[in-house]
Amino acid sequence: MGYMTVKEVGEQWGVGARAVALYCTEGRIEGAVKKGNIWLIPKGAVKPEDRRRKKDDCQEHEQPPESTGLFQAFHNKELFFDIVKHFPHPMHICASDGTMLFANDAFYQFVKVSQPKEDLSKHNVLRDPGLEGWGIKEFVQRAYQGEVVNAYDVKVPIQEMVNKFGGDNDMLSESLFHNMTAFPIYNESHQLAYIVTVFVISRYYQDREEIIRGKEYIDSHWKEEFDIDQLAEAVHMSRYHYTRLFKQHTGMTPYNYYQEVKFAKFKELLCDNSLSITGVFDECGIDYSGSLAKKLKQKLGMTPSQYRRMKTKE
Repeated sequence: MGYMTVKEVGEQWGVGARAVALYCTEGRIEGAVKKGNIWLIPKGAVKPEDRRRKKDDCQEHEQPPESTGLFQAFHNKELFFDIVKHFPHPMHICASDGTMLFANDAFYQFVKVSQPKEDLSKHNVLRDPGLEGWGIKEFVQRAYQGEVVNAYDVKVPIQEMVNKFGGDNDMLSESLFHNMTAFPIYNESHQLAYIVTVFVISRYYQDREEIIRGKEYIDSHWKEEFDIDQLAEAVHMSRYHYTRLFKQHTGMTPYNYYQEVKFAKFKELLCDNSLSITGVFDECGIDYSGSLAKKLKQKLGMTPSQYRRMKTKE
């Protein structure tokens, strides 16, 4: 079975790629599969029907069958609240003016608060002076303009967050990066009512501060050629001492860790059918005929093309 990308399907159906991705997320395209960060849609897939209805149609079909469990869950306020409260990723809900109204259990665990007591309304996302330093000011502004926005691999100032929400104030030897999504909720008058923000961990480190800084540096510079001198400068240690310390704490040298990161990214991008095989090597900053490319192919246990075919069939 052949597959197409969301862009190709959007052009075929006359809709935007974002709409096709939403169809996939909602499970409305039969046979659609997600590989890494992309959706693959079977050739010949049928475009889902438009869920919008005329007013008379809505009245005729106002009540779906009672057996529809999802419908019942979303119309049972107590059950719906319980689902949101125990959602496995940190999330918070704010009013349209930025005032925080709700945070779920995972959010409180994230900020090290074991027994939530404080009034969240004293926190206002739009007036938070730390947005600039955190690098998400534009993300927040766009969300409050009614856009669905995403931010990827954002380093979270975890100690600052813990202090802000009154969590355990012990110094933390950890570092967190999140993928963030914020989306608007409108009321019946089509006015912006709430902003929901969800945090999903993309990277997590817990170790000696020097090891955390080194891993962060490598993870942020994985496309580049490995340079132990630049790494040593980033962690403010000699190359010899840091290599020995890194291996002592991780069981591998900084270069071995760099290779593992490179290999993981390489496999992830091989699942993106919008890239040619040589394009994947280029995206990873790898010379197709170089020694590192040879090692990655050996580690893969098959050719890159074979790996791609295997993952596409799964």
